[in-house]
Amino acid sequence: MQDLGQALQETILTITASLSDEHVCPHCHQVVPKITIHVFGMEKTVQPRCRCEVLEFERGVTEAVERKEKNEIERKFSLDNLGERFQNCRFDTFILKEGNRKAAEMARGYALNFGDYGGESLLIWGKPGNGKSHLAAAVCHEIRAKGFIPVFQTMPELLERIRNTFNKKSHESEREIMDALRECDLLVLDDIGAEKVTDWVLDVLFRIIDGRYRNKKPTMFTTNFSPTDLLYRFMPERPTAEQEIAAKRIHDRILEVSIIVENKAPSHRLETAAARAKEADIRRMWA
Repeated sequence: MQDLGQALQETILTITASLSDEHVCPHCHQVVPKITIHVFGMEKTVQPRCRCEVLEFERGVTEAVERKEKNEIERKFSLDNLGERFQNCRFDTFILKEGNRKAAEMARGYALNFGDYGGESLLIWGKPGNGKSHLAAAVCHEIRAKGFIPVFQTMPELLERIRNTFNKKSHESEREIMDALRECDLLVLDDIGAEKVTDWVLDVLFRIIDGRYRNKKPTMFTTNFSPTDLLYRFMPERPTAEQEIAAKRIHDRILEVSIIVENKAPSHRLETAAARAKEADIRRMWA
C-alpha cells in the first residue's frame, strides 16, 4: 500500500473506464496496472495513467500557458497597431539598389531560417533612411506568418511607453512590458542609439538585452551608427566610471550575439525628396 500523497500523485488523470477493463497506454502500448489506495480510512481501487500520458498532459498544460502568454504579448504589441506604412514593409516591396543587397539578403535569410539560429541576433547599421527599418519590419511579417510572435519597437517610443507606466492611470505596468520584451520570439529594437542616455535608460536597456541574452532569445537591432560608434551612443557626454561600465556591458552583449551587416545604400528618403523637387521644378517650367 502507498501513502495518500504518493498515491494521489500517481493517480493524476485517472480514467473513467470500468475497473474490469485493462488500460493500455496509447503511447508506449504497455498495460497500466490498477492500484489500491486508502482515502479517509476507505480502500479504493483506481486506474492511474501511464507516465507517458502524464508527461503528454504536462506538455499540453505547458503549451497552453505559453500560448496564453504569447497571445498577451500579441495583444500588447500587435504589429497591426503600427500603421499602414509598416504593413507595406515587406521583402517584395523593398527596393534593391547599390549598397543594400547584402543587408537585404541577410535579413531575408534570417527570416526564412528563423528558429534555426538559436539565440543569434542580427544588427543592421547604416545611414538614416536607407531601408533598415523596412527590412526589420519585413522580418517581423515573415516570421509572424510562421506562427512566431515578434515585437517591433523604436527605442524612443519604447522608453516613452515604459515611462508612462509610472503614471497611476496607466493601463499596463513596467513589469508587464518588460516580461513581454524578454519573452517574445523576436524583439526588434529599431533605431537603437537614438535615445538620450540617462542612468535610467542604461538600466532599462541592460535589463532588456541581458534578459534576452540569458534566455537565448534573439533580438534584431537597427541603428544609424557603426558598431564602434554605438558604444559611445550609450554614454552621456561626460560619463562616470559606472556609466561607462554599464554602456560597455550593453555593447558587449549586443556584439557577442549578433550577426552584423552594413546597409551601404544612400538615404532613400533623400533620393525621394530630390526626385519630387526635380519633378516640381519641371512642372513650374512648363506651367
